[in-house]
Amino acid sequence: MKYDTILLDFDDTIVDFFDAEDRAFHQMAHHFGHYPTEEDFQYFKKVNQNHWEAFQKNELSKEEVLTHRFINYFKEYGIDVDGKKADVLFRDELAKAPLKFFNSTLETIDRLSQECELFIVTNGVTDTQKRRIAQLEFKDILSGVYISEETGYQKPMSEFFDYIFERIGEEKRKTSIIVGDSLTSDILGGKNAGITTCWFNYRNKENNSDIVPDYEIQSLYELVNLVEE
Repeated sequence: MKYDTILLDFDDTIVDFFDAEDRAFHQMAHHFGHYPTEEDFQYFKKVNQNHWEAFQKNELSKEEVLTHRFINYFKEYGIDVDGKKADVLFRDELAKAPLKFFNSTLETIDRLSQECELFIVTNGVTDTQKRRIAQLEFKDILSGVYISEETGYQKPMSEFFDYIFERIGEEKRKTSIIVGDSLTSDILGGKNAGITTCWFNYRNKENNSDIVPDYEIQSLYELVNLVEE
């Protein structure tokens, strides 16, 4: 066994975050009398991503991200909103959205759990992520869940991973691998922590950064051979 400890990102790694985000965004927008097109939704995703990347670089606080992403989005359409209210509406819809899995995810989790310890490691708001993770049918086979807000740190900070290994055993670091869709969060975080990294590139994105993962996969099932080789 090459890797016996797997740190799995949650959104867009275990579950299809775009599906839940689409639903939550439209429900929230309708509350403010805004009926976005697909182009509008793509614009929001860009605004949202920029805000979270600023958070990862410690350029914005989490509270600023959660509210300003909506204030700045709606400002483009001449709509003045209460950013905190928009965030509460959005995250509530996000937490209620049914989970949608990528192909082979459930089979892969079941297979890997027979040989490895599986942990979810996710950035985000504790209440929202806990409500979403609670929907997982296989949550009982997980060895642990670590949410950035609870740890006081976020990916890609090395302190986030130090927090985890202090609790699961520092000796596990050398046989751990992190799997996630974000180069700037998961992969850079893994590199900062000194562990093996695997980029889950389901959407076939181009890597235009200088962050180079140790592995790249398009299907979660590819992990099986990777960890057992």
